[in-house]
This record gives sequence, C-alpha cells and structure tokens, in this order.
Amino acid sequence: MRTWRVGTISMGISLVGLGLVLLVSQIADMNLTTILLSWWPLLFIILGGEILLYIYFSRKESSFVKYDILSILFVGLLGTTGIVLILLTSSGLMDQVRAAVNSEEKTVNLPGFNQNAGKGIQRVVLDSGTYPLTIESGNDGKVSVFGTYGERVMKDADTLLKKAEDYLLVERSGDTLYISFKDLPSQNGLLDSGAKNLKATLIIPAELAVEIDGQSTDLVLKPRKLLNDWSVKDSGNLSVFLQDNSDIKIDARGVEEFEGPKNGWKMTEVKEETSEEGIVKKNGLFNMGKGKHTLTVTDTFNVNVQYP
Repeated sequence: MRTWRVGTISMGISLVGLGLVLLVSQIADMNLTTILLSWWPLLFIILGGEILLYIYFSRKESSFVKYDILSILFVGLLGTTGIVLILLTSSGLMDQVRAAVNSEEKTVNLPGFNQNAGKGIQRVVLDSGTYPLTIESGNDGKVSVFGTYGERVMKDADTLLKKAEDYLLVERSGDTLYISFKDLPSQNGLLDSGAKNLKATLIIPAELAVEIDGQSTDLVLKPRKLLNDWSVKDSGNLSVFLQDNSDIKIDARGVEEFEGPKNGWKMTEVKEETSEEGIVKKNGLFNMGKGKHTLTVTDTFNVNVQYP
C-alpha cells in the first residue's frame, strides 16, 4: 500500500503557486510584494486540510498516512515569510523599503520669493540659517530669493518644498524686515529626504542697512554699489566680491584668517583673545574707493576679499 505523507501535497501546491506568482509578476509587470501578501494564507488552508485528512484516515487500521516533516517545514517557512511581510507592512517598514528602492536624488528649484521691501523699511535683520548663502544688493527695491536644493524622494512624487514659506520666514516689525532661513524638512526612516545641498541667493535693496547672523555657516557677499552699512557676525568662511566701482570700507574684528589682494588689508591691531584654545584673532581694515559705507565683520573664521 502506498504511503501518503502529509505536507507533500501542500509543498507541491506551494511551489506551483509561487511559480505562477513569479511568472505573472514578470509578464504583467505587477508588484510582487502585493501578490505575495495576498496568496500566502492559502498555504495554511491547504496544509491544515491535509492534516485533517491525516487525522481522519489515521483512525483506521493499517493507516497509510505519515508526516513529511521536510515539506511541512518548507510550507511553514513560506507562511512565516508571509507573516513577516504582513508585520512589515502594518508597521510601515515595507513602505519605507519600497521608498528607499524606488527613490531618486534630484536637484530642484527653490520656490521663488519676490516682493517689495515695503514703504518705511530701513533695515533688514537676516538669520542665514544652517546652509551656505549668497547675499547681493539690488536696485529695484525688492527682496528676492532663488536657488536650488537637492532632495531624495519617490519617483514621480511631489517636491519637498512647495512654497517659499516652507524654507523662509519674512516678518515686518516697524521699520525692520526680519528674514530667517528655516532648516529643510526631513523624514525619519530608511528614506531620508533631508537635505540637501541648498544653494540660495538673497537679493536685498542696496539702500537698506543689513545685519546678518551667520550661524557659523559660509557666506558670500556681493554688495556691488552699496548705499548703506552692512554687518556680519558669527560667519564661517566669508567671501566678499567687490567690483571696480565699489565704494566700501571693510572693518573686520575678531577674525582668524584674512585673504585678499596683496597689501589690501591693513592690520590695525593684533591681539590674542583669552580663549581656551589659544586662538589668535586679528582686526583688519580694507578700503576701496572712498569707503563711504562700511561692512562690519565680527567673530568670523575667515574673510576673503576678491575683486577683478
């Protein structure tokens, strides 16, 4: 009498089912994960049916039914894999894996900002945030921001920043316009859309006084034909680009390194600050033209003046 091994039929059906799933997913370009999540419970139904039949026939004398342990382990492994996939899906980890696999990195234009500085505005107080920033003076009375940033998102997904308010805060109080660059949003998990290599340029009307808090980041200043005083504090590396008709005096205090044209800087004072690291900070003056307006730089690591 031929012996029936419980688990053999289940394993056979499982292999056929798995092969059909892989074949259909390849031909129809379907999502394999979704299909696997749908059909794996059938394995337990088939295996359970086999066991019930075994119990029924084993009551008879001369039972011809035995367990096929290897086949049962194989079916159990497939079922366990299905349970793990369900748990990953319900916890959101599967979506994170899909996002990580199907994501792409791209460079995107910042949502632009462009508005009049406003009547009565005399100065701008700027918090440059944690990303490098280029600041220029303009002559059309408008405050403008443009640039690019990098992001890692799902293919065909919307961009991370949809409007200027997502990265920029602009508030007016009295005669002062406060501008702050926010940290870019980021996502927790396998897909980190953080950020980001933001490269922005801020245009400020040349007739306004400007106070910049550098937040230890690198800044590029292009004051062009300055019509008011600017000041910068706590910047990392500060590059100042001048032009032939620039009329400016740069007064730098508490700076570690100076760079620029030979004999351009006049070191008015050299003193050793009482810091734990023993860092030597210097003061320097740089004039171009009559020096009608002043760019004051304080507590900055490096100041580099460049002009044609």
